[in-house]
Amino acid sequence: MHLSTPLAVGADRAPRPEKGDYAIILGRINPGKGQDVGARLAQRVGVPLVLAGPVGPYHRPEDLAAAGDEARQNPDVRFFYDEVAPHVDGELVRWVGTVAGQERDDLLAGAKASLFPLRWEEPGGTAVVESLALGTPVVATARGCLPELIEHGRTGLLTTDEDELGDLLLAASLLDADECRREAAARFTPAVMAQRYVELYERVRHGARTRQLQVA
Repeated sequence: MHLSTPLAVGADRAPRPEKGDYAIILGRINPGKGQDVGARLAQRVGVPLVLAGPVGPYHRPEDLAAAGDEARQNPDVRFFYDEVAPHVDGELVRWVGTVAGQERDDLLAGAKASLFPLRWEEPGGTAVVESLALGTPVVATARGCLPELIEHGRTGLLTTDEDELGDLLLAASLLDADECRREAAARFTPAVMAQRYVELYERVRHGARTRQLQVA
């Protein structure tokens, strides 16, 4: 999985982030991302959880509140109201809406863990490598690209059991933020990604050339 983030450049030399007691789920709120699972787990194990991301087209809680019942025509809004909002109490579980820039980086860096309670085969993973670059270990369902990006027990904790995520969330503070940042600096800078794509293209070109010679 060839991903990169500018945050990974020099991440291993950055000051150690000061950690809070909360976990974070960063991303658009929808069933595939599993924010309802995360909210239930946070309430069960007593770990404060921040949900950061839009609900449908609504980027701030006040925007969604102002939209009224018509907003429920959007499936992500219905999911939020039906499955997530009942667990959002403003204290243990908070929805802060979309965050960006330095605000997002500070929120992510201050988290004890980034939580990815996935229900689908995640093909991307930008938020995962951003978390590592900012020194935040990942707790996730082992689906999609996550096993390629996370080393279990070193830069994060993975499971195929949804219920086990709560226990892993409690254990995340045992992981080393510096290990996460070193891994990001070694694997996820734009320069490293570019070099890996060059190597991939060279292998493809060499394979095509070999097949041409065999046919000839």
